[in-house]
Amino acid sequence: MTDVKEEITDEFPESKQEETTSQLQLVAEETKTTSQLVALKCKKCRRTLISNEDFVTHTQGSGQTAFSYNKRDNSYSSMMKEKYNSKPLCSSYFIEPLDWIFSEDKQSDKEESELDGKIKCPKCKAKLGNYNWAGMQCSCGTWVTPSFAIHREKVDEVY
Repeated sequence: MTDVKEEITDEFPESKQEETTSQLQLVAEETKTTSQLVALKCKKCRRTLISNEDFVTHTQGSGQTAFSYNKRDNSYSSMMKEKYNSKPLCSSYFIEPLDWIFSEDKQSDKEESELDGKIKCPKCKAKLGNYNWAGMQCSCGTWVTPSFAIHREKVDEVY
């Protein structure tokens, strides 16, 4: 075990080791918080919508600097820093495409293969988020493709 550690130390300078370690810690923290989450429920009708295995994780982006100049929102980034202790938090959950997203009234449209649309609760029809097969940019700056985003403020988290 120590031989492997010495080989890694010889191959990478300390700055690279620290950089990779910090990146691994960020990914571990993100997966830890999402793995603790058991399900999401609609805030309006309390129906369970998404279980733990339906979440799609992505790496944390660089925040507002990842957006083009005209799409940056400095008030958003300062609000998120105050609320979540300077770590930018994604404003949406990304999930796998589920059958209930394409409800009965859209079954005929599904054959036409819509590229984007709204995600509504199957019970109360409240808007929960949106989807785009071509992808969307998360509020943290990372592109997620395909993107099925549920807004955090529209659902209750069950741990």
